[in-house]
Amino acid sequence: MALSHWFLPNKHTHQKATLISWEGLLIYVLLFILLQVSFSVINFLKPGVLGVTSTIDYKKIVELTNIERQKLGLQPVVENSTLNKAAAAKAANMLEENYWAHFAPSGKTPWDFILGSGYRFQFAGENLAKNFYSSEDVVTAWMNSPTHKENIINSKYQDIGIAVVEGALNGQKTTLVVQMFGSTSGFLAQSPEVNINGQKTIIPKNEYEKETLPQVAGFKLPSATPKPLIDPYLATKVVGFSVMMLMVTLLVVDFIILRRRGVFRLSSHYVAHFGFLTASAITLLLRTPGSIL
Repeated sequence: MALSHWFLPNKHTHQKATLISWEGLLIYVLLFILLQVSFSVINFLKPGVLGVTSTIDYKKIVELTNIERQKLGLQPVVENSTLNKAAAAKAANMLEENYWAHFAPSGKTPWDFILGSGYRFQFAGENLAKNFYSSEDVVTAWMNSPTHKENIINSKYQDIGIAVVEGALNGQKTTLVVQMFGSTSGFLAQSPEVNINGQKTIIPKNEYEKETLPQVAGFKLPSATPKPLIDPYLATKVVGFSVMMLMVTLLVVDFIILRRRGVFRLSSHYVAHFGFLTASAITLLLRTPGSIL
């Protein structure tokens, strides 16, 4: 196959350029699979090279949370140093045990960190987020999730604790955000309750007999991690949009050449290609590195 056939329609058969044929689409799919596999290999061989650089500020998270509460006429939650400590210990534990979940592989629970910090609650809740670029992105994602929003606008909560911690998770530089809510009002008037991802758990009263947990009292935040060299999500978008621009250019060239040859006719192939490009562009635009729990 001549090199020109990759980019231009065939002179004799007028067949489309290979790079805008269905075979070409398969090449692009394989390219993206190879890209994602490469990211996994880099994570394994060179932990910390990949990651997202965030500008999240815990004070801003508190401010944005209270803005959402005040929209509904609720009292603002007040930053609590003990809950801040519990949130930081939870974030440090996720990095230490290398997990992304409300419950640790070792069996530690969200209320272990809250109670272990010395905060005795009547009601409590936890929201998690990772790899968002800004504080606004984090709170928007939580508010778009019914179960996380339920925590943010819960009228029972009076206090809030926030931790924003960077470290390596699964070999990738990660920014973790832990948001903890609590209220000590009416303590033990009824069984203490924790809201985790929409699931309310009643905590046995004997849990309150525990002393401050060692992993909360003496936890150490990870040392500052260097700025990652590659943002895998941004790299995927750049490659994706570059491929789409190439396809659009080749489709326009195909249209012009075939018009000049007098053999052009609008076919379903053009509609299919532009439909594919539109769907791909929307997918890339909506793609975000952030996730919540």
